[in-house]
Amino acid sequence: MTAKPELAEVAPEGWPVLAAAGIVTILLAFLALPLAGVALGLMVWLRHILRIPVRKLPADAEHHILAPADGVVLSIGAPGSQDGDVLTRLVRITIKTRLSDAQLQCAPVSGRVRDNFLIPGLFLSAADEVSARRDNERREVTIETDKGDAIMLVQIGTRTARQLVCRHNPGKTLAVGAPLGMARLAGLTDIFVPADCALAVQEGQSVLAGETILATFAGHARHAGDAGQRRGPAGH
Repeated sequence: MTAKPELAEVAPEGWPVLAAAGIVTILLAFLALPLAGVALGLMVWLRHILRIPVRKLPADAEHHILAPADGVVLSIGAPGSQDGDVLTRLVRITIKTRLSDAQLQCAPVSGRVRDNFLIPGLFLSAADEVSARRDNERREVTIETDKGDAIMLVQIGTRTARQLVCRHNPGKTLAVGAPLGMARLAGLTDIFVPADCALAVQEGQSVLAGETILATFAGHARHAGDAGQRRGPAGH
């Protein structure tokens, strides 16, 4: 007898959205039953993307920087001068989470949360990455590894992502792949990695949080000449 598959658990950050959708569905059931049916379908979809997805960590995960969010890699390159002198020595990888992707974000490395702060802003379209980074609300989270590498993740608000949530305060120690938070819903995520890392993704590639390797720390790249790996920043 085949066991029935269990429903994935909803992430804590997803419950407020799901609860609001449930209230709307109940109200519509009293006003217009067909609309309530549509709202119920919306709830099913929300439950799917707000779940805690099952992910498998890659071998030697501690040697790598994993994708913090599901989505597609929009761009890879060196930050502009407006991002500050420290960031210009890093490589920025930008991931766009779609409305069909799981929304839960994961820690890209093991380490201690050094910073976690929100910078208020607008919620404009993410079609123009430069404007979105400059004008939109964002949350910057920095995780420092045991070896002293600082990996910064930036959640960027969009027209649909109006709540940028990180569940951990500074000082919290995280394991790689641990649940981190959520850009509700379908936000942009920048992750800054050391320039001497061997990159393992390319623009246009789909990635999974806590599973896809974005880059490998210097000294741990098993095959420096492997296809798909290169030293950052990208040449464009």
